[in-house]
Amino acid sequence: MKKKKLMSGKIAIRILVILVLIYFLRNLIIYKPILNLFNTEQTKGVIINNKNYLRRGFLTGAFTYSYTFKINNEVYSNNSKSESYKVGDTVLIEYNGTFPFINRIKNQK
Repeated sequence: MKKKKLMSGKIAIRILVILVLIYFLRNLIIYKPILNLFNTEQTKGVIINNKNYLRRGFLTGAFTYSYTFKINNEVYSNNSKSESYKVGDTVLIEYNGTFPFINRIKNQK
């Protein structure tokens, strides 16, 4: 009986690890394929003064700004993932019509 409980505990840990990996890699394994495979819509967004520090950015000062856009009176934002944008720049946003929170800048600098 103890061996059965031990096996179910190991399985639960494996499932938990997989779920955590999916959560942290959701942009790569879920969102990006959705934008590449399904129809997308476009709108204009603007770069805002919301800093996203890059790896070791607190030490080096390296960061990117976020962008924001509005769909159906709902405001969405995301990391621009480029250090070349400045606050106030206008960008073309590509988003999934059903799930607008899945979005990216159309043509990255």
